[in-house]
Amino acid sequence: MPSRLKLVALAAALALPGLAAAQTVTPLGSTPQTVIRGEINNTRTPVLRVKSGQTVRIDTVSHAGATEEAVSFFGGAGIAPDGVLKDVIDIGKMPRPEGFGGHVLTGPIYVEGAEPGDLLEVKIIEVKPRVPYGVNTPGPGGVAPTLVKERTPKIIKFDLARKVALFAPGVEVPLKPFMGIMAVAPDPATTGGKVGSKAPGRFGGNMDVNRLTDGSTLYLPVMNPGALFYTGDSHAVQGDGEVDGTAIEASMTATLQFVLHKGAGTPLAFPVAEDKDNFYIMGMNEDLDLALKSAVEQTVAFLQRRAKLSASDAYSLASVGIDFSIGEAVDVNLLVYGIVPKKLFKTPVSVN
Repeated sequence: MPSRLKLVALAAALALPGLAAAQTVTPLGSTPQTVIRGEINNTRTPVLRVKSGQTVRIDTVSHAGATEEAVSFFGGAGIAPDGVLKDVIDIGKMPRPEGFGGHVLTGPIYVEGAEPGDLLEVKIIEVKPRVPYGVNTPGPGGVAPTLVKERTPKIIKFDLARKVALFAPGVEVPLKPFMGIMAVAPDPATTGGKVGSKAPGRFGGNMDVNRLTDGSTLYLPVMNPGALFYTGDSHAVQGDGEVDGTAIEASMTATLQFVLHKGAGTPLAFPVAEDKDNFYIMGMNEDLDLALKSAVEQTVAFLQRRAKLSASDAYSLASVGIDFSIGEAVDVNLLVYGIVPKKLFKTPVSVN
């Protein structure tokens, strides 16, 4: 007879779209022992080890409201103390690294067999809210820093049955949960193996690409043994650009499957993503114009490498058949991505 724990895991797998019926799911909670604040590094002891093909259900905690005053902060919007996650209360007491951001990241997860030069495929099976509310914080920041004079956190409740955020009377925003941060540990040769969580880079990180919802896939170039995967900064919904500097920040549970591709990460200057309809080719720079230039260059390189086009034809196709969108314009290193429709290609094209 299978154990009760295995039966529970199997039942959970059967309920998840895109996950094989026989696939078990490994849980990973968010506690002061399994999270780190504001930093992605290659020295932290892994909180979980997985094999290629393994699926993990990862609890994450939003940094918004994760302070020692969490209960009173959310209580100001009528949320009862028992409606505040214990994780949030416990993690809110943790110190933040000097000079780094406040993001709460669960990890790292060590992927067995991963080595520098490999490619880590992260399949997003499901991202699901843990609580029926989140926080957006407009203020003197974002892309229009003088527009609002004072920082005013706005706690927004959800109707989870209808999958909408109740933004204001008569205004509802459809929920599209995704993880703002998914990352591997950065290159020790260029960063010392440690970066703050605010700026994204080749390792992934705070990309805030709102296309990374259920059913999509992210590809990250591996730069350290074990890859060392982190995730956090979970969002209930966000517009392209994240213009005030925040989404609806809300604690989520992310169910992710990790697949390792040996030796396939070297060509990628930045992460790449896809869903059933499109590839998403990313470029980054501290200057938005140069971030667009970077995205165009990476898109042309992708078309040359995977669709076997000449540089001239790839640049031409990027101009006539591909849209470019701002992922985020607020996180030091700004991100633009090309949206490459798969229907352009009569012969299937893949990332690796």
